[in-house]
Amino acid sequence: YDKLTDMAKKFQEPLQAIAELNVKTLQGLSFLKPDELAQVKKPEELLEKQIGLAVENGHKALDYMQKSFQILEKAMLNIVTETKKATAEAKK
Repeated sequence: YDKLTDMAKKFQEPLQAIAELNVKTLQGLSFLKPDELAQVKKPEELLEKQIGLAVENGHKALDYMQKSFQILEKAMLNIVTETKKATAEAKK
């Protein structure tokens, strides 16, 4: 029973890390503010700002993917390590 509790805790850790990463990433996304829209004089300026935001948010999305893969990689490595230990103990 204790082993199952430990495994459940270890399984929840990456899920919590992903949830925190999701919130942090969503809070960090950039968007056009109404006052910035009011300052736009030419359509080219609006397009330029939108492209800049798309590039900036694209970089944030790439960072998100990299961090999420690192979290998942660490979780999978822990699972493999625990499985190897359990298998070795079971053979003894």
